Amino acid sequence: MQQGYGAAAVSDADLTLTRTGLLRPVRRIEILAHFSGAFDVAEQQPRGHAARVAYLAHEVARRLGFGAEERRRVIAVGLLHDSGVAVRHDGGHLVAGAWVAERFGFDGAVSDGILATHERWDGRGRPDGRLGAAIPVEGLLVSAAHWACEFADGAMSPLRARSELHHSSIADIEPLAGPEVAAALRSALHDDETWLTMWNEDLARLVGLAGLSEGRPSQRRLVEAAEAMGEVVDAAVREPGRAARVAALSRQIALSMGLPEPYAEAIGIAGHLLELGQIGVSRHITDKPSILSVDEMEIMRSHPTVSSWLIERAPGLTEVAEWVVAHHERRDGRGYPEMLSSDELPMPPRILAVADAYYALRADRPHRPAYDEDDTLTMIGLGAGSQFDARVVEVLPAALEALTRPTGDDATGDDATGGKGSDAVS
Repeated sequence: MQQGYGAAAVSDADLTLTRTGLLRPVRRIEILAHFSGAFDVAEQQPRGHAARVAYLAHEVARRLGFGAEERRRVIAVGLLHDSGVAVRHDGGHLVAGAWVAERFGFDGAVSDGILATHERWDGRGRPDGRLGAAIPVEGLLVSAAHWACEFADGAMSPLRARSELHHSSIADIEPLAGPEVAAALRSALHDDETWLTMWNEDLARLVGLAGLSEGRPSQRRLVEAAEAMGEVVDAAVREPGRAARVAALSRQIALSMGLPEPYAEAIGIAGHLLELGQIGVSRHITDKPSILSVDEMEIMRSHPTVSSWLIERAPGLTEVAEWVVAHHERRDGRGYPEMLSSDELPMPPRILAVADAYYALRADRPHRPAYDEDDTLTMIGLGAGSQFDARVVEVLPAALEALTRPTGDDATGDDATGGKGSDAVS
């Protein structure tokens, strides 16, 4: 057991979780397959839509004889094909999707594939009306897979969709994707294994396994993916840099409390993903220039639960999901979504709650300007022992000072304000 703050803050069970590999090495495509559920939420698609598109496009590519690296690229385009719907970008959702791909570190071929997912073989697509072989093949494959998945998602059941698709003609798909892709898609749709996998509850993991040509797993890949997903959420709610700030402060609070570095790193990952569920909250709520109504507040308060189920099956993030869902719980049992009591709250969500509150108060909101540093610390101090853990509140000033102390790198905590969005504290 750790001494100092750590002794009172973290149980032996918690430390065991960290020692057994809480943040285990992963491949980028594995973690993205799980994160893609956030894009389904933003687009109001059925759960698993992006993963189904990616898997089906991969199966078509396999039938066309694509190599492992080409198929991995197709999977990436499939997972991100409508990711741009989640963010605000002047260039529209395709350009925004290419931006998301760049955030995740994919090469230009993935971005080009995303930009081509609304082009058509017959030249009647958009935005450029490209014709035939002038269209990146990744775009054609994902476009064809999207067509089939949209049809299946709109049917009363997968079995009925399969029956109806069996009676479709290749001629229905050729103008969209060309004769070769159309024939390969039809072959995939006649395969029992394809249908069983597309509606497998473990589809995201299976999609990740299909993209294993990416190289050896790395813990750094997990960190990078969490950072990228945080940037995407910030772009969705117009508050650039906030996820990184919350992550950095959460990690520093943990270190300042004497918690082990691997544990602090895991808490930092949770900070990047804390507001993931807000990606599906209507913008008329996040941008509302007045206090939210009761119904709107209930929608906003659903975001921790949504955040949790988006990441709970991701490799190594089960415990992180449990922390994320509890970051709006309170010591006095008046938090949400479960109104947990003080002894039911582990230390990580207590740390995340303070870091999240600090940057929420320091940011401009549609219905109020940002609070200054002194007022923010005073307000958080008033909540010590009721809304917040008093030990975390006590160490907050030292953690903030540590963040702004020159280290040779840019200080993450220097900019205490972000863009517009709804209060994260209530």
